[in-house]
Amino acid sequence: VIVSTALFIAGAGIIRAAADFIQSYVNEVLANKITKNVTEEFYKGMLEKSQEFHDRVRIGDVMERATYDTRQMNIFISHGIKFLFEGTFTLIFSVSLMIWISPKLTLLLVMALHFYIVTLRDYNKKLRPISKAQMEQNSLLNARLQESVTGIRVIRAFVKEQKEIEEFDKETDKLREINTQRGIISAKYYAVVITLLVITLSFVWGSYEVINGSLGIGELITYVFLMMTLTMPTWQFGWAITQFQIGMAAAKRVYEMMEMKIKLEESSTPKDCQSCQGEIRFEGVSFSYNGKSSRNNALNKINLEVPGGSTVAIIGNPGSGKSTLIKLLMRLYDPTNGNIFIDDVNIRDMRISHLRGHIGVIEQEVFLFSKSIRDNIAYGKPDATEEEILQVSKLAQAHEFIMSFDKGYSTTVGERGITLSGGQKQRIAIARALLVDPSILILDDASSAIDAETERKIQTAIANVLKNRTTFIITHRLATIKNADVIIVLKDGHLRDSGAHEDLILRNIDYRRLFERFSELPPMIAMEGD
Repeated sequence: VIVSTALFIAGAGIIRAAADFIQSYVNEVLANKITKNVTEEFYKGMLEKSQEFHDRVRIGDVMERATYDTRQMNIFISHGIKFLFEGTFTLIFSVSLMIWISPKLTLLLVMALHFYIVTLRDYNKKLRPISKAQMEQNSLLNARLQESVTGIRVIRAFVKEQKEIEEFDKETDKLREINTQRGIISAKYYAVVITLLVITLSFVWGSYEVINGSLGIGELITYVFLMMTLTMPTWQFGWAITQFQIGMAAAKRVYEMMEMKIKLEESSTPKDCQSCQGEIRFEGVSFSYNGKSSRNNALNKINLEVPGGSTVAIIGNPGSGKSTLIKLLMRLYDPTNGNIFIDDVNIRDMRISHLRGHIGVIEQEVFLFSKSIRDNIAYGKPDATEEEILQVSKLAQAHEFIMSFDKGYSTTVGERGITLSGGQKQRIAIARALLVDPSILILDDASSAIDAETERKIQTAIANVLKNRTTFIITHRLATIKNADVIIVLKDGHLRDSGAHEDLILRNIDYRRLFERFSELPPMIAMEGD
């Protein structure tokens, strides 16, 4: 029996080694492929989500799900399944030999199987909510850390380092408590205890069988050895269940964010304008950031027509709806009510990529990537020639300061352009927008961080490229406003007036107030009802 058993074990060992190699290889390939696909789909989904989605979620939470959560899914697939396979193989192999040696002793194991299954089920049930809580708390900590690093200047300016540390410590304490609860649950995993108890009882019963002569001493030793090998699959099943719950919680969080229905719908039958002339029309446009019409709408029943190629200045107090109007035009949001047309085509019917491809934007808070200056300028047109990049840089008055750097256009600007001044970043943003040659140009206070002399040069340069281009300018600089073809006056989300400077200065009190501090003005024209 011992010789036969030894040969059986040797043969099974060879099979096991080959199976382990194949299974480990397949698991790693499968795990990495799934992780790659999930990560790519997650990233694609985040870019396709609407601005409303990105306004709601915290960056740290997105990063946690894209990195840590997908990693936990990978661990379960690559290691959890491997442990399940190994444990199952060991269990089948050992139990088969045990039955062959002594079916009578194996009855003890069968009797204990019920308690073993109940223990695993209870362990799995208790781990589920703890695993979910752990993932969510990890995500919260990551979001808080990211927020603190991003806002470090504000924290230091208000001397709130200690306050932030104390609040972060509170969150880490919560995570420690969750991990402690998980540890207690793991400590109460009695499956190993049951296995050890069965081994002890099997040895006692087997000794009795040896005394009676119905079982050889060698068979008993082999049987007990096989019983002891069952402690490993018992532990492996427990670990696999733990990792399964963590992996499932991670997968649920990833797909939960991917499936959020905050996404702009693309038209199934797009009607793109073939040669965009930049004629824009707002018809009864209202918008609320909560998605419901109310008295607190950011915009209310905006009706406006903008001829192609004209320059439009948008003015109004903070919160009047200036930036919201531009966001709707770019279709970062859809109007709550009403429609927007470009060249008589509803922008809802256009492909989003086509619409935004005709719009160049220069925002007040410029975002630059941690790449070279050349890459940042050519971001919207990666195949741009060196000559084109130099041309727009000179138009934006950026070429001179760029060449003052040791590496010129190859200079890396640092994360969010931290190594550049505000005026330098805005001039690079102007060059970036001009390079794509948009039909519609949006300047959101784009010269606010530039000195008067540089602004004069930029305005002169930009004026040369604004021909046949519709331009929206949000600014408080009076010289820029006066030179606009059309001036829009917004107040509390309502379009109060529109027209040329010479007309508005005489009839609109809100517009007049912007200028009365700087020069003597002609008397206002009395309107009917005044």
